[in-house]
Amino acid sequence: MQQDSSSTASGTLPKVADQHETIRLLREENARLRSDLEHVVAKSRAQDSEEIWTDAMRRGISYSDGQSQTSSIGAGRLLRQLSGISKERMKTGRIRNSNEFEYLPRPSTNEAQLEADFVRWGYCLVQDALSPTQIQRQLDRLLDQAEAERKIDTAIMTSRNERAQLVNNLVLKGDVFRDIVEFKESAAQQGPLVDRLLTKIMGQGFGLGCAHGSIVHQGGGLQELHIDQGLMPLPYPPWPFGSLIIWCFSDFSLEEGATYIVPGSHRTSDGTTVFSVGVNLVDLVDSDPGLVAICAPAGTCILTDTRVLHCGGRRTAPGTRYGMRCHYNRHFIRALHEQSGANHHVPDDIYELLSDRLKHMMGITQSNLNPIGELTSDS
Repeated sequence: MQQDSSSTASGTLPKVADQHETIRLLREENARLRSDLEHVVAKSRAQDSEEIWTDAMRRGISYSDGQSQTSSIGAGRLLRQLSGISKERMKTGRIRNSNEFEYLPRPSTNEAQLEADFVRWGYCLVQDALSPTQIQRQLDRLLDQAEAERKIDTAIMTSRNERAQLVNNLVLKGDVFRDIVEFKESAAQQGPLVDRLLTKIMGQGFGLGCAHGSIVHQGGGLQELHIDQGLMPLPYPPWPFGSLIIWCFSDFSLEEGATYIVPGSHRTSDGTTVFSVGVNLVDLVDSDPGLVAICAPAGTCILTDTRVLHCGGRRTAPGTRYGMRCHYNRHFIRALHEQSGANHHVPDDIYELLSDRLKHMMGITQSNLNPIGELTSDS
């Protein structure tokens, strides 16, 4: 081969391999890479079975608190960082309405948009989930029940000076409540849509943790920031254990006592939960958009991920905020709320009215195939 006189290379130019030679060289290289990969995998397996397991066995039983898995460190300890912060932010005017941020969820009936909002921000808003007539039916029955409980001195007042009332265990207190809990269209016109979303969140056969009415007058309603699966020990899997939904019987806004939430505080983009040992939750609250009040007109249904930071908001405007909160759990988890114990003690006449699905949701058919029945003085 002659040297190209225009080339700056010294010596004879290399001969380019033909097609068959190129294929042969590539095959040889591929074989070497396969051999190297098998060697690395074999070494990794050997280390896993020998070194890693030896270290784990040497450490023995070593849960985070030195005792047991069930008392392992949970989100409750992490949440102590946020003690008093909702009150401080409310008093200093550092909580904004969610509708001030264009990118935060707005009421919608587009299922794909609702799913996207839930994944990104930890909550979504189902538009016109209740018609005005359906709202009024729920509200009339809730007010009657709340008044009756106050008269017989069994009312659960949740704020100082009786500025808020919780009406517990609504499944036992009216057909309208039972129907909305299992998403009947006659009780909630977008009930089937809410049902589909919850099934995507938790899978088939999810259970009911609690269903209670919330009545908040001016000056009432403020809670500490929390997550709704805080009793579960860490580490969390990359999905929520449940979902809290709120049926809005009146308008929700900052002044009207809407739920405060830290959008996006539930997970990272790859699904990993935000709550882990060493996390700085104050930085999370201070990040954009921070702590906001969910804005939603009456009739909206709010669905939340049980890992998202939120709390009840203080109502500063005259009047009253009304709603219904229902907590649902994955089917293999017992109810996470203290109010759920009443699910197993159902008056005989009410038991006959429960649908098969409600019995399953309440855990009756899971825990005892026969109704426990009414509690008596001898129980």
